Amino acid sequence: MFELDCKLLSVFLYIYKYKSVSVAADYLSMSQPTVSNILNKIRQHYNDPLFLRIGNEMVPTELSKQIFPLVSEAMSKIEIINNFTIHFDQSTSQQQFTIAMTDVSHLVLVPKISQYLKKYAPHIRLNVRGITSETSYQMANGEIDLAIGFLPNFENGFYQQKLFEQYYVVIASKNHPRLSANSLTIEQYLSELHIDIDAGMGHYHIENELLSLELKRDILMRLPSYLGVGLVVQETDAIATVPYYLSEVLLSRGNLQIFDAPITFPTYSIKQYWHMSCHHKTSHQWLRQMCYELFSHINETERVI
Repeated sequence: MFELDCKLLSVFLYIYKYKSVSVAADYLSMSQPTVSNILNKIRQHYNDPLFLRIGNEMVPTELSKQIFPLVSEAMSKIEIINNFTIHFDQSTSQQQFTIAMTDVSHLVLVPKISQYLKKYAPHIRLNVRGITSETSYQMANGEIDLAIGFLPNFENGFYQQKLFEQYYVVIASKNHPRLSANSLTIEQYLSELHIDIDAGMGHYHIENELLSLELKRDILMRLPSYLGVGLVVQETDAIATVPYYLSEVLLSRGNLQIFDAPITFPTYSIKQYWHMSCHHKTSHQWLRQMCYELFSHINETERVI
């Protein structure tokens, strides 16, 4: 059995990344027959097809899925060695980073990141994406550099670092006919109409806690995300239960008031996640350190429950 070298592994890596022999060939500046021949050699090495053609895509087999993180990490380390630099200069770097975020993280964190980049790293560019079912795959193949949010289902092969703890409050229109700046009671909370946000795990935290207490809200409207919830609450007499640091953003932009939640809903940790293939990259270390310094002290410097 022959040994796999960097050339062969790079072919595997880019077929996996682009799900296409022809696209991988173009990226590697090789002919398509050459890439196909190399793929056949790797298949012989593992005695596995590695990729199955389904429609127009090369879909990885289970063995491919298992070895991809190892190949990705190995090739990343080789790239680091080839392009090794001791220092990453944020003031001159023109690198573009792609960060995946939940909608709450997008609204709360991106403005702070933008302010930092404007002041200290004016040439760095940012591409912000939403979190989807493909995010972990896109991080593994290098399309996404970092993910930020509440993402408890990330698989093995990812590092994570806690940034801050998030908790829930209630928002209402400042002109609400029945609610004022005083504290909100459970009775008042349950008697009002609610805007519910079906935004992943946070939604289930709220619903599960209410179910455990045998309480039920009167839902006027359900939204697919937190985007726009502030505007809806402003224009109705309904209230909404939202993460606190989102409420601060909404309060600064709208005619709203904030109440402590009368029910102790579970808190949850906002973390940053990155794939092991970029763990040692100097530029990515800078990106993660910037996010940690910007957000890890939020609970200490802003209102706490």
